[in-house]
Amino acid sequence: MKLKCSFCTLWMPTLITSIITVLTFLAMYAFLHHSLTEMLEAHQHSQKLTKKIERMVSSTLNATFLGNEEGFLEAVNISNQIHDDILLIKKNNMYDTASLFDSYEQLYKKLISAVSYSTENRLEDARAALEAVKVYTDTLEGKMNELNSYFSQKEKEAEQTLFAMMLLSGSLLLFIAFFNGFYLIPRQVIHPLEEFASTLKDNEEKYRIVANWTHDWEYWVGVEKNIIFVSPSVLRVTGYTPKEFMQNPSLLADIIHPDDVSIWKQHVHEAHLPNRPEEDAQEVEFRIVRKDGDIIYIDHICRPVYNYDGTYMGVRVANRDITHKMAILAELKEKNCLLDTLATTDCLSGLYNRRYFNEAFAKEVERAKRTGNILSIVMCDIDYFKFYNDTYGHQKGDIVIRRVSDVLKSTFSRAIDIVARYGGEEFVILLPSTPPAEAKRLTEQARENVAKLWIEHSASKAAPFVTMSFGVASCSPDLSLNGDKLLKQSDDALYESKENGRNRVTLVEC
Repeated sequence: MKLKCSFCTLWMPTLITSIITVLTFLAMYAFLHHSLTEMLEAHQHSQKLTKKIERMVSSTLNATFLGNEEGFLEAVNISNQIHDDILLIKKNNMYDTASLFDSYEQLYKKLISAVSYSTENRLEDARAALEAVKVYTDTLEGKMNELNSYFSQKEKEAEQTLFAMMLLSGSLLLFIAFFNGFYLIPRQVIHPLEEFASTLKDNEEKYRIVANWTHDWEYWVGVEKNIIFVSPSVLRVTGYTPKEFMQNPSLLADIIHPDDVSIWKQHVHEAHLPNRPEEDAQEVEFRIVRKDGDIIYIDHICRPVYNYDGTYMGVRVANRDITHKMAILAELKEKNCLLDTLATTDCLSGLYNRRYFNEAFAKEVERAKRTGNILSIVMCDIDYFKFYNDTYGHQKGDIVIRRVSDVLKSTFSRAIDIVARYGGEEFVILLPSTPPAEAKRLTEQARENVAKLWIEHSASKAAPFVTMSFGVASCSPDLSLNGDKLLKQSDDALYESKENGRNRVTLVEC
């Protein structure tokens, strides 16, 4: 827009003025040239006319004194030519020929009179007429000199006019040159260019500061996969200088961690797809190997670049070192896992707590309804545990709970088994997809393993060592099955084991 404005305000006026000046000069030159040509021709006519008058006078004298009739006829012919020439000068309106024509007519009359007197042998009269001819000849010559002077003056005026016109045209062109050089060009071209250069320098300084002082490693990859720009921060992030990346474009791929090469290749393939919108930023995380051998995590964001007319210019990339962030995330993940463990684990036994069991039990009941698989559940507690605490103390009792928990966890060790402390000395085991016989076998093994701990329990009425009683409920579920019913059946089985002397397993199938 600025260039168009400069053209309109600078070159158009100059062009139009120059054309008008040249056309005016050509028109004036053509007019003056035509007038000058006519005057030159008229001047030549006047000179020829003077010679014709001299010839006419000479021919008349010959006819008068020598009796040369041919001389008289020649004088008549020349007289007619002179008459026509005077009329031509008068017709072209180049000179007032009235006095010239009058002198010529008087001269012609006197010449005729002289010839007539000579023919009549009136020599005195002829001589007197010739004297009058001489007077009118001088008069006519004076008029002819005036005519020549007139044409000479007109020629000089035409030359002066032409010179003035050329001087005016030259001055006008010189004025245009000075006006353009000292006003229009500085105002419309030089000053805008200086302002543009100053703005460009300021913008370049801003962009240089932004690019050079950014903490992230940024670069620009062209259409031919050549690196156009690399920010200086690449040295801090990778240990390599910008020059090394510019000289070796494949260095970008070479520093990718071997385990993340497939991630990088997939991303590069997607990032350089044609016709991606400019706002389509793609982000990926991977590891790189620094020049010193350290491994760091990079958050990589890239987007396509287009110029003002929509031509694809490559991909613009920003890389951020997120190693510290990943370390924090790993620590947070570990802590979250610990929190999840604390939220779902009984701190004394190390088994799942009752809250976790209730959630898992509800899910397993619904799954059993969908799949039709058998669901088994075991309820158990330590025999006469209150007497144990009263006899040996609560600290010893806590030790017993931990040891018993270890036995239960090692016995019911499948990935799908859930062993939880239900409360106090009471435990519950959830056995998904476990038939009744297998559930009873595992439970019996757990009872024996607890007994084999040989933990002294002198206050027990079941045995002189710590024992446990178990109740097993194993069901083939239907739509009417619910968790409360299944728990009630296992609890009833446990109660039956206690009624039958404890340290035993009771199985209920439903």
